[in-house]
Amino acid sequence: MRMKANKDKKIIILEGPSGVGKDTIINLLLKKYPKYFSHVISTTTRPMRTNESQGNPYYFVDDATFEKMYNEGQFFERTERHGTKRAMSKKAFEEALEKSMYPIKDCDKFGLAALKNIYGDKVIGIFLTAPKAEIEKRLKDRGESPENMKIRLANYDEHMKQAKEYDYQVENLDIERALEEILKIILK
Repeated sequence: MRMKANKDKKIIILEGPSGVGKDTIINLLLKKYPKYFSHVISTTTRPMRTNESQGNPYYFVDDATFEKMYNEGQFFERTERHGTKRAMSKKAFEEALEKSMYPIKDCDKFGLAALKNIYGDKVIGIFLTAPKAEIEKRLKDRGESPENMKIRLANYDEHMKQAKEYDYQVENLDIERALEEILKIILK
């Protein structure tokens, strides 16, 4: 599909249950269309894991730095999950938009609402779906521990209830088909 510059200043938000393919789709868009998409990376107080680095998948800061950044107005929203803080940077979205790129981010309904509060209908929320059995298979294939799988599958039904908060729903059973559908939505 032929991409075009983001002259309309759209922001793309992807969400869905764990294992649905959010990161895979974001990475494919960044790889196929590096001049058109900019991945917005959140800041977190979560400790960095051994397979991670600064900026991959988060900007890692301590609690005091996070609070300082928040108080300075660098974030437009913040959440707490599993005892750690996360936030999205205003600057990251603005820099991508200034370059006529599509900022793309995975975030929950609260982050989506915060973005829509600032950018209005320029924010396109896309909720990815897949049957629970497919999610279970994907979680097994990526080596999730039995404990993590149990938690993620228990959260599946609750997560799926959030789908109505998004502008579009795209089923991700075939990655190329899902990617094509997402691109059609973006280029409308």
